[in-house]
Amino acid sequence: MENRMGQLGLLVGATCLVVVITIAAISVPLVATGLVALVLLLALGRPLDGWRWMLALTMGLLVCASSNVPALVEASFYARYAAVAGLVLWGLCLSVRTPARTDVWTRVFVAALWAMAGLATVSFTWSVVPTETLQRGTALLLLAALVHVLIRRRWPDRAVMMADLRMVYLVLTASIVVSLGIGFADGTLVAAISSVTRFQGLYNNPNMLGIVCALTIPLGWAVYRQSRRHVALLGMVPAAASLLLSQSRTALIAVLVGALWLVLRYGLGRMVRLAAGVTALLLVAHLLNLLPTIFAAPWMRQFVLRFTDPTDGDLSNGRAQMWQTTIDLWWQNRPTLGFGYASRNHLFELATADEFFGTTGVSVVHNSYLQLLLELGLAAVVPLVLLLVAAGRVVLRTPVRRADAGLVWLVVTGLLIQLTESAMFGTGQTYPYVFWAVVAAALLHLPKKREPANRDAARADRPHAEARQRRAGVFDDGGPRRPDVLLR
Repeated sequence: MENRMGQLGLLVGATCLVVVITIAAISVPLVATGLVALVLLLALGRPLDGWRWMLALTMGLLVCASSNVPALVEASFYARYAAVAGLVLWGLCLSVRTPARTDVWTRVFVAALWAMAGLATVSFTWSVVPTETLQRGTALLLLAALVHVLIRRRWPDRAVMMADLRMVYLVLTASIVVSLGIGFADGTLVAAISSVTRFQGLYNNPNMLGIVCALTIPLGWAVYRQSRRHVALLGMVPAAASLLLSQSRTALIAVLVGALWLVLRYGLGRMVRLAAGVTALLLVAHLLNLLPTIFAAPWMRQFVLRFTDPTDGDLSNGRAQMWQTTIDLWWQNRPTLGFGYASRNHLFELATADEFFGTTGVSVVHNSYLQLLLELGLAAVVPLVLLLVAAGRVVLRTPVRRADAGLVWLVVTGLLIQLTESAMFGTGQTYPYVFWAVVAAALLHLPKKREPANRDAARADRPHAEARQRRAGVFDDGGPRRPDVLLR
């Protein structure tokens, strides 16, 4: 008990220090971000090896590259790729921990990821912007190499894998806490609560903040289920609050659908209990007159309008027309090989003849799957399908117990997010590294065979079952029978 109280006191002190540092150093965001991340790591981290410290640095650089602070973006632009390369090289120096034979779908997943990265890199030969394609393709090769190294060298040891994912969770949580601190200091947090402004915090737009929160919440659940320490749940609180304030519809729906999928996998009993608990909470809130207060808040009204009030007659904010235009542009020009990986920005500038793109300045497709067809064409269909099937196996076959429940939640959330966002292979941000690493982790430790849930019950009930069969005159001659007990 004293140990837990000490940890809680350390956490509270670290949180207060985070707020103070963030507010005091708001004029120097780079210093604020580094100090906050360091405080959280010291407060919550266990003794770390060098590779895990390097992982924390890499995730921090990826967060900085996705920020809205020019100084952070400039400082981390090349450093993030160097850090990923450092992780790969360091991992290659580690001893191989892989079992004698890896699961076939794990090998297929790694091969498909390498094939996608190789195709993306080679596409510079026909890309409309070859230099950008070559640079981003090389970064995607580094991502494939990192996932491969994790599978071969570090993550066959499940304890090491969960410790690494815990570090990722801490860094993402630190970035969200920094976002809230910066929002409080510059007034954007108060504006998001009291008006219709969407909150983005440290990140370059509200949707990016929503994506990071959508990854942090299930990752926090995985860490909690693994450690059974309630302090691990605290990181989910700022993530959930920031997700609501960002008003990212895609991220929120994806997180909720992922949670619902977990409940369905747990069984009908869990679902009934969850529904009963939610109903009870709503009734209590109604009796205390809290519901009108909550729904009368400006941010809540704006949040509800984003799901109900279409902008210019389109609830998707132009995404439906954008997708149709993307399909037409791809299919009518380069259906086989596409326009080159990471060429979308330059491509949309060239497509000035298209009235929709020319008048609105759209630079993203807002759908990872369609964007991949636009950039790599039908050549990318086979590796993409293999990657999605591997992720589907994680969703359907991974047992939802302990940390695996959070991993399944994250994979479901990630697959849904990419229906309206374009970050699945965006190597300049945190999403693809976290998502594909979690898919690899779940595949690597996927049970080889399904074990009947009621095997122990069936074994315990075997004497009674045999007795019932004998009374009914049914005998199983295919297996050994239990000897009759001789009564004296």
